[in-house]
Parts: sequence; structure tokens; C-alpha cells
Amino acid sequence: MSAQNNHILYPGKTLGIIGNGFIATRLTQDAQRSGFKVGVYGSQASDAAMKQADFETVGALSDRAKLKEFSQECDAVTYVGANVDAQVIEYISQYTWVPQGKETLEVIQDRLLERAFFDQINVNIAPYVTVIGLDDLYQSIDSIGYPAVLKPIQRGLGERSMIINKQSDITKAADFLETGTYVLESYIPHDHEFSLMVAKGQQDTQVFPLMELKLKQEQLIEAAAPAKINEDVLAEIMRIGTAVAQQLTYVGVLEIGFYLTKTGTLYVKGVTPGLTTQGNVFDKVSDVSQYEEHLRAIIGIPLQPIKPLQPSIMMMIQKDQMDDIQTQWLLKDNWRFTFYQQTPDSQSTIAGHVLVAGDELDKLQLQVDNTEVWNKRTRTNNKEE
Repeated sequence: MSAQNNHILYPGKTLGIIGNGFIATRLTQDAQRSGFKVGVYGSQASDAAMKQADFETVGALSDRAKLKEFSQECDAVTYVGANVDAQVIEYISQYTWVPQGKETLEVIQDRLLERAFFDQINVNIAPYVTVIGLDDLYQSIDSIGYPAVLKPIQRGLGERSMIINKQSDITKAADFLETGTYVLESYIPHDHEFSLMVAKGQQDTQVFPLMELKLKQEQLIEAAAPAKINEDVLAEIMRIGTAVAQQLTYVGVLEIGFYLTKTGTLYVKGVTPGLTTQGNVFDKVSDVSQYEEHLRAIIGIPLQPIKPLQPSIMMMIQKDQMDDIQTQWLLKDNWRFTFYQQTPDSQSTIAGHVLVAGDELDKLQLQVDNTEVWNKRTRTNNKEE
């Protein structure tokens, strides 16, 4: 860490951003407002972040010539999501300053390294074993139990995981296991899922209010903050958040995910270095956004103390909900709508998000539920299942 201490990026310098979509666009806008020239690196010239930037480089993350060219134009580079390979960061660090570093990516992109890290800081994670072939799987399933989840060691884009609900499912894993080493872990049935976002500066740390998430098939539907939770559980979440931030060689915003079971047992789901979709809820919940705090961290100035302002709920807007959303647009005075600029070839079904702000989370949730916009989708999905 000492090599990164007191490394300041002053206004007028050039910040490079690796990423795309709404998050990269917002960070670009905040950096430009703070006086920086911004370059964006991504694979789609039509992406909104590319259009917002002062300059852009279109290229794949495997294109070393393009990466070198881009890095040499920047005084510092930040990545906005965790899908950048650690080797890419190691490579561009030869040509520019990358405040976040590569170490956290190395830890979270290898599931065994990640689990060793969690063991080191004494946190509760799902029981797991390493499996190489079908024999391993048959021998291990009794100790893990059903249901179990089979995941590749290397985390990344396009990866596949498989749920094993019963013994007859194991034979289906034969082809699955041909691609390398896997982790077999217990599936943790849980009543609640939480997200803690931490900003780690070069000298200081700030923690955002805890969020509760609602997901459907791993797709985010809702984020609400500050989460309503038992004080003892909140204290343990904060302890873990602080321990993670202290142990990781990292500068910037990161997210730690948690599961809470019906019996009150807390499990750590994982760590995500970078900005998140659910982090947009802080545009209303607190007096500083995830983008402002991330920028302060990576350019080397003190983080802003985070003060809660009001409870808020963020609901994701799907394209097929737009007719209903237009009705709410006309009716709601406490709803703030954000619509994402889509590239012509975008496969995303997400149109944007809405922030619902007020005095009490329960009342806000009731307001959301009464519109039936998201209830209809849930009922439809349940029928399909």
C-alpha cells in the first residue's frame, strides 16, 4: 500500500475508465464536473459512456496494443466493475497508475483464494469442497448436502454454475466438469439478502448505510436503504465490512454481500470491487453518491463523511414495464426516474431505475406495491415457474 499513499490526481489531469453502460457514464460525468479529462475504454463505440467521454478507445480487454495506447494517454485508470481480468490491470499498470490495484480482483476471481481470504478474517461462508471429476462429486455430496451449487474455480464472464437438488442430477454434471476444477458448496436458503458498500480511500474509510436487496433468479429487482435489521446482526455486518476493507489492498468503492437465514445466521456471499447498480439508491439515501466517493478515493483526496438523508427504495425498470411506468411518471411527486441510454445492439431488458424517497421504508414499500407494476411481473414469473 505504501507505494500508493499520497498519490494525488489533480484537476486538469486525465482519468481513464474501463467499463460501459450507465455506471461508467455517471462516473465519467462526475469526473468531468470535478475538472478531469476523461477517456473511456470499451468494446462498443455506441455506448453512452463512450459518447460522454472526452476521448474513447474501442477495443477488447484482450487487445494489448489498444490497452497500452489507452493507458499511456491516462494519468490514472479505474475499472467500474469486477469483470476485468486481474492480468489486464497488471499489464496496464506498466503504463499508468491504477489506484484500485489488481490484488482484490485476483482474490475474488479465484473462488479458492476468495474462500481462503474469508477464512483468514474469520467470517461465515457456505460450506464447500473442491471437486475435479464425477468421483469427487459423488464422494463430496454427502458432506455438503442437497441442494448444492457447482461453480467453476475461476469467476468470470460467461461462466456457468449448476444446482444439484438430488443424486440423479449428479450424472448431468459429467460434461460440466470437463472444463477444470470446481467448487461444490451448500446452497444457503435465506430470508434476506443485504449489501454493504464501503469506500476505502488512500488514508481513510467510509461506510454507506446498509441495503436490503430483492432479487429474482440473480437479477436485481429492488434495493432499499437503510435496511431494517437487528442491531446485533448490523454490528456483525459492520465488523466484517471493516475487516474486509482493512485486509484488502484496494482503493475505491467495494461491495460486500450477505445472506441472513430464517434462524438468524449470517453468511458472507462475496465481495465485488467497483461500483454497483444497487449503489444508485444512495443518490437519495445519503448526501454523497457512490460515484463521488469512489472518485475522491481514487484521486487521493479525503473521503466525505456519509450522512443519511432519508429512506429510499430503488426499483429496477424493465422494458416491458414502460407503459405502467409512464402512468406513475404522471402521478408520483416523490419518484425520481432514470432511463438508461441503450446501444442499438443491446440485449439488456433493463430500461432504467426509479428512486422512491420519503420518511418511512414501510410506507414507501406500500406505495410501490400498490402500483402493481412490480407485483404483476412477480406473479407472471411465478406462473412460468
